[in-house]
Amino acid sequence: MKTVILALTLIAFSQVSFAKEGPEKTFLILFNEAELKRIQSSPAKVELNFLSAFETKAYGGNSERALMVTVPFADWTVCEMGNILVKITEDKEVPLDNIAFRIIDLNECQENFKALLSDSEDQKQRKKIATIKLTL
Repeated sequence: MKTVILALTLIAFSQVSFAKEGPEKTFLILFNEAELKRIQSSPAKVELNFLSAFETKAYGGNSERALMVTVPFADWTVCEMGNILVKITEDKEVPLDNIAFRIIDLNECQENFKALLSDSEDQKQRKKIATIKLTL
């Protein structure tokens, strides 16, 4: 009896440990510096709106201000992400679309990139096959 319980426990733990994580989607949100100054905000302030629900990472520096948000839903679209209300000040909330310069679905871009790579690999394979034209 002990061996059966031990075997079932080991099987259960192995199933849990090797289980795939649920599908998730990553969005890259780019901000225009002038727009952020106009509304007196920053990517870090916008990140606070997502911090409790999603995995986020804000980027700044010499380039464009950006925010990466990973959501646990594979069926979310850029439009749904843009419709999320973001709290700018204590009494002002606006949709993310209004303050974001661009919202990019990184999963979709990655799939497009892989498709482009596979097309270029197919073209390389075609070029490697030498054709000889015989005239009689």
